[in-house]
Amino acid sequence: MKVKRFRHWAILPKIMTISIVSVAIIAAVVRFYFLPLVERKIMDGKKEGTKNVVEVAFGILAGYDALAKSGQLTEAEARERAAQEVRKLRYKETEYFWITDRALNMVMHPARPELDGTNLGDNKDPQGKYIFREFARVCNEKGSGFVEYLWPKPGERLPVAKISYVKLYAPWGWIVGSGVYVDDVEKDMARLRWNMAVGTIIFAVLTLSLSLFIGISITRLLKNVIGGLQAIASGKGDVDLSKRIATSSIDEIGVLSAEFNGLMDSISSLTVFKKVIEEDDTLDDVYARLGSVFTEELGLGGCVIYEISGSQGKMRPVYPSFPVTGELCCNADILDNHDLCKAKRTGHPISSLTYPRICKQFLAASGKEHFCIPMTVGGGTAGVVQFVFNRSETFTDSRENERRLYKAEQYIKESLSVIEAKRLMNTLRESSLRDPLTGLSNRRYLQEYTEKLVAGAKRRGTLVGLIMCDLDYFKQVNDSYGHNVGDIVLRETANIIRTSVRESDIVVRFGGEEFLVVLFDIRECEAVNVAEKIRDNVQNARIKIPEGVIQKTISLGVSEFPADTNTFWHAIKYADVALYKAKEGGRNRVMRFTREMWTDEHF
Repeated sequence: MKVKRFRHWAILPKIMTISIVSVAIIAAVVRFYFLPLVERKIMDGKKEGTKNVVEVAFGILAGYDALAKSGQLTEAEARERAAQEVRKLRYKETEYFWITDRALNMVMHPARPELDGTNLGDNKDPQGKYIFREFARVCNEKGSGFVEYLWPKPGERLPVAKISYVKLYAPWGWIVGSGVYVDDVEKDMARLRWNMAVGTIIFAVLTLSLSLFIGISITRLLKNVIGGLQAIASGKGDVDLSKRIATSSIDEIGVLSAEFNGLMDSISSLTVFKKVIEEDDTLDDVYARLGSVFTEELGLGGCVIYEISGSQGKMRPVYPSFPVTGELCCNADILDNHDLCKAKRTGHPISSLTYPRICKQFLAASGKEHFCIPMTVGGGTAGVVQFVFNRSETFTDSRENERRLYKAEQYIKESLSVIEAKRLMNTLRESSLRDPLTGLSNRRYLQEYTEKLVAGAKRRGTLVGLIMCDLDYFKQVNDSYGHNVGDIVLRETANIIRTSVRESDIVVRFGGEEFLVVLFDIRECEAVNVAEKIRDNVQNARIKIPEGVIQKTISLGVSEFPADTNTFWHAIKYADVALYKAKEGGRNRVMRFTREMWTDEHF
């Protein structure tokens, strides 16, 4: 039997053959190219994530080391506090940090505290790898790196494959590490393979069914022109059959192509969006970009994004930034008590479109409806996205609104992992830049932002006032009343200084009882007036302590940048020199730095 060429086949077999071949090619590409690629990306992402969190823990050691070097803590205290802070860090259920030293002694292991203080040089996994020797070797040779070995999960005894990233903190000789269990990653990959397999099957079934439907529809439409097709097939007239069929069915094929392209565009947009927000500097940038997508791309104009602070029990609008809460569509009480928000409390979407007046906190403005989507991160609600509609517009095209809301949910889901990572990074970063006792910025904060401060002052051509403050006879407080009272005095003094200056100024706990005030955009000699204000406020303050009240005085040294020197840290040193002149002059006074106070040639 003679086999017909493809171009002579009937329409339906052509469409079905093309569909089957297309599905087979896509399935093969997914199975043999995209799936391995995604699996590699997942593993690389896990490793990169582990590296990033170790860097965060590494920063904690550096912060406490700086406190030790500045004299605020002894080195032993700094090491102990650093180890305890790292011990508390968790970023997933089975993932934690540990610390060893170069001598292979365990400094801190949160999951197996019995190992603390023991030497693990001879510890090896079932494959014979000396695990902690390998950590030390990698750190000694490269400073940091990844190590693969077998180690049991927390609460289990059977060792499983693990990949850890370790890094040496040279000043202390500590090796900080954390890792991921390979079987956890394998579970993610197995779910991915299963989902992709199911997705491929569903895609194949839908594609072939759609092809069959389109083929039958086209065949049915062509019955009215069968005579003309026979004439064309017999060679009558200068007409190309395949081109004619393509032309006659262009509407249906065009719709299918447009829908498919729309799907691919959506996937592409989500992928690009996630990549962009991953590179954004702050969470506010992520929220602003989300809001822009909702309002500009999806046309959901009445959009409000709330961020939730679990520790404070509050929520605040982060997109758009409202000048007054009266412009919100919800009761302002939710800003001070996030549990009043039903979407936050329940953890699922709340829509007045499905049930009128479903949330009593929504202000029942005439003709308004709302749809609220919680942003669930790490098992809790990190925020709520609220969409507000005019009731008349809502029911005009409900399917179009459903499509927009569905796409909005996809964007929210894509952003959740990024929001979770940035929230964790913000938490860890803020803890490393803030003094835990007084709540003030610490010395590391000043070191990190010095360049920005200097650049801003130079750009504006203004003066920066520097006031170095030191409590008088503070040691007597600790000796007479104890360190608890000393802490009370430090906290109250910090609060007095902070309330004595503008919100735009910076107050830094510089040392034990030493504070630095940075005044921006001041006039000449204005810093001395501010210093006198601080001195007077401290002198008049009655600090409550368990034994009654106590009054203290404070000495202050003042310098100005760049009036006194073109180097910011030299200006700080000058303020410190003036402070000691104030101490020598009898304390409880303000001294302005003059050139006669500094006689050394070098700093």
